[in-house]
Amino acid sequence: MMVRFVTLWAARAKRFWRIAPAHLAAVARSERQLGVLALVGLAPGVAALTAWVHLAQQAPKSDATTQSHWLLPAFLLNAIGLEGVLVGAGMVTLLIGCLGLTNLYLASLERRQQTLVLWRGLGLTLLEVRLLLGLEAAAAGALGSGVGLIGGLLISRLSWPAAQRYFDLTQPHGVTALPLFCGLATGLLATLFFMGAAVVTVQMPTALLLRGAQIHPFNSWHELRASACGALFAGVLTLFAALLVLSLQSALWLSGLAFLLAALLTTGGWLLTRLYARLPTPVSAPLWTLAVQNLARFPNRTAGMVLALTTGAFGVGMAALSWLDGRADAALPLWVAGMVLVAGASLVLAIAALAARERRDELRLLRALGARTNRVRRLIMMEYAIVALGGGSLGALIALANWAVTGGEGGWLRAIVLVIVDLLGALLSAWAGAVPVLMYDFRCTIYEVVSSTRFVRKS
Repeated sequence: MMVRFVTLWAARAKRFWRIAPAHLAAVARSERQLGVLALVGLAPGVAALTAWVHLAQQAPKSDATTQSHWLLPAFLLNAIGLEGVLVGAGMVTLLIGCLGLTNLYLASLERRQQTLVLWRGLGLTLLEVRLLLGLEAAAAGALGSGVGLIGGLLISRLSWPAAQRYFDLTQPHGVTALPLFCGLATGLLATLFFMGAAVVTVQMPTALLLRGAQIHPFNSWHELRASACGALFAGVLTLFAALLVLSLQSALWLSGLAFLLAALLTTGGWLLTRLYARLPTPVSAPLWTLAVQNLARFPNRTAGMVLALTTGAFGVGMAALSWLDGRADAALPLWVAGMVLVAGASLVLAIAALAARERRDELRLLRALGARTNRVRRLIMMEYAIVALGGGSLGALIALANWAVTGGEGGWLRAIVLVIVDLLGALLSAWAGAVPVLMYDFRCTIYEVVSSTRFVRKS
């Protein structure tokens, strides 16, 4: 019996590795947006983590002098140190991009339902199908992490003069193997966590799919699961990266802080998403009403954009208020905030590209029913403006509160002006991310829309 069992599994393993290369090649041709997402979503986070871990190795230990460089409470700096602040900044940048990985991979699975069912019909087990999807995740992670390492080396070199002024460093720039290993390993783990969670939790009921039924993977990712997974993954990944640089006590503090902040931010994102659905919808403002309804119809994507804009506005606001405070040269905080902003903008761009693909028939139907193209585009810009004003306001207010708690200098009037500018920046970032939707050609006839497979039930 044991020999038969081993022989059976050896045959299945041989068949699996014979299929895997062809499957990866087919996915690379048909799902190119996954590769693009790995570059624009994962690579900036890996680059930031690599650069800031390298700087954490060179930065001085926390003391009364270096504490004045940061707009953070003293007890927090004493617990995690300056090294922990830098590692945490890199992890925030990485985790923002991972939200886009989860959302777009779920959409990719939804589009490929029939292909996955075909694999099942040809004899592959559910485990083998999920292993194939896991290979996809590993390939995307390797691509994004590899490009991110190159970007991290470049950012580390370009930001080194700012770091020397900020920390009063005298040694020349040099990179060791630890930051490279930390960036590569953490990027791969983050990809497997966030994309692997989608693979494990999404169900593929073969009988229903063979009858033409549509299963929507997004439906299984409700608020509780998304918040719990996001917070847990953030804590584990931060602990892994921190243990490579910090002491065990500091790493545990930073991991707990990452878990708490991730839980609060994701919960805040979902609360704002629920709030959007409860905004007034007057009959006299049909465009506003339709925008609010569209945000409520896609809660996962709305919550992801809220989180990206919140963290981006917080990072930029902290850098601006640090410059206002005048305690130290603000060039390095601007580098840190810039990487957070790049990650947030890439997430907004990824979600917008997903929306352009998923909502093309809906938007074309509006155009076919008589709505002008400019009116459809105004609707899209209004949707993104609502999200930007909510998420951007939350992030900017958190930065302002942190500046006030830490005894920031420079005057309240200037601080409020900077917060308003930060909010306007979030709005412009959201509109810039909406370009893939705005550039889509909505012109079509009603016959073309009705003939679409999304509106006609297959026989």
